[in-house]
Amino acid sequence: MEFSIGTKELTNGLYRAQGIVEKKTAMPILSNALFEASGDGKLSITATDLEVGMTCEHKASVNKEGSITISARHLYEIVKNLPGDTVTIKKLDNNWAEITCEKVEYKIMGMAADEFQGLPSIKNAKMFKVNPAVIKDMIDKTVYAVSTDETRYNLNGSYLEKIENGFRMVATDGHRLSMIDAKLADDPENVTFGEGVIIPKKGLMEIKRLVESEEGECLLGIDGSNMVFKINDVTLVMRLLDGQFPEYQQVVPDSQKITLNIDRKQLVDSLRRVSILSSDRTLGLKLTLKQGVLRVNTSNPDLGEAKEDIEIEYNGSGMNVGFNARYLLDALATICTDSVDLSLEDDLSPGVFRPAGELAYTCVVMPMRL
Repeated sequence: MEFSIGTKELTNGLYRAQGIVEKKTAMPILSNALFEASGDGKLSITATDLEVGMTCEHKASVNKEGSITISARHLYEIVKNLPGDTVTIKKLDNNWAEITCEKVEYKIMGMAADEFQGLPSIKNAKMFKVNPAVIKDMIDKTVYAVSTDETRYNLNGSYLEKIENGFRMVATDGHRLSMIDAKLADDPENVTFGEGVIIPKKGLMEIKRLVESEEGECLLGIDGSNMVFKINDVTLVMRLLDGQFPEYQQVVPDSQKITLNIDRKQLVDSLRRVSILSSDRTLGLKLTLKQGVLRVNTSNPDLGEAKEDIEIEYNGSGMNVGFNARYLLDALATICTDSVDLSLEDDLSPGVFRPAGELAYTCVVMPMRL
């Protein structure tokens, strides 16, 4: 195998692979990317961790067809620092690779291509066009609530399902929940999607990364237990998570007794100031509600106390609700409006955050006993 390709072009391809390949693994082949040079002037670069995989095609000058796997991280570091505009890679004996660019030459050890496990077949995937800005927004507004507890495998991703006139994405870690409804597809009524699916967090982050770095038509589809995302010459395949996603509808209150409209920036700044003295372990603080005032306060026997009052329009009875400050800040960070609607029922009920006057996006934070 021998091919020449633009340095920037190869750098871009290797950059895409960095989020996929395993940095530390018992299977060294998973740290490598597969390079396949074909006679029609195409170079295919594939990376996988057996759960999420990606392949992209690039134009190249192919002198000799063939394939090899090379360390994705090391080759990326080499190529992005090369001095010239064109780099040549040649396969040597025993799966070594020679990389040359102007007066620079590297020889690095590779591995045989037949040891590499390729991506699963996706030929039966029914693809539909999606809005790249919408899918990025849906990921941004849910991925922070995805559970990192590996024992709760069915919560390690965001749940995507088709609803009337659109799609819904939901994530929860048991302490908070984020849910957004959006018109993901141009023509959702004609999209055949089937049952809801759980997309792994790593797959979500790779979709987001591609949308941020690429411009072009985006396609999404399901083939059995795999989800496919395509943009330009890049194909991303991820294994969907097994298991049943919780009945999230039971967590989202239909209505709450109290709804407060609060300046978002003022609330965020207050939470940050007061949480400085909250416990490092629980990050607990209280929202104390009384006439005309929302008080953010915390008491830590090891450090001291802090409180701050925010003026609001409220004439009801008093209430004290404990929350994890980080959960509140994460939810507020995903809301873009100047003010937020905070709904409360009583001292032991969850807080529901929404952009002011909007119902399409909902954040639910469970209370804490303090």
